[in-house]
Order: sequence, then structure tokens, then C-alpha cells
Amino acid sequence: MPLAQVYQIKAEIAQAFFQLGVTYSAIGNTAKTGEMLCQADQLLSEVEAVRKIEQALRQL
Repeated sequence: MPLAQVYQIKAEIAQAFFQLGVTYSAIGNTAKTGEMLCQADQLLSEVEAVRKIEQALRQL
């Protein structure tokens, strides 16, 4: 599986975690809200880091 595809999937999973966090927020479960949003943030940070590395490598 190409690396770009892996990170596309990670971005989609991060979106799902975000939506789940929004859902937990709507029902008032703040602990789960924070947990889901933290997971989304972690995945998006990984994706963004790889994008920046790829960008830097293209500029060489």
C-alpha cells in the first residue's frame, strides 16, 4: 500500500474521531469528547508532519 494512501486513510479516520467527539459533546460526555478529539488531533498531526516532509523533499 503506497504511503500516500496510508496517510489519506489516517486523515479519514481522524475525521471520524472528530465526528465522534462532536457526538459525545452533544450528549454531554466530556471525557469521551476529549478522548476522541485528542485522537483526531494526533492523527492529523502525523498526516501534517508527513506532508511537510514530502514538501521539503520535493524542494531539494
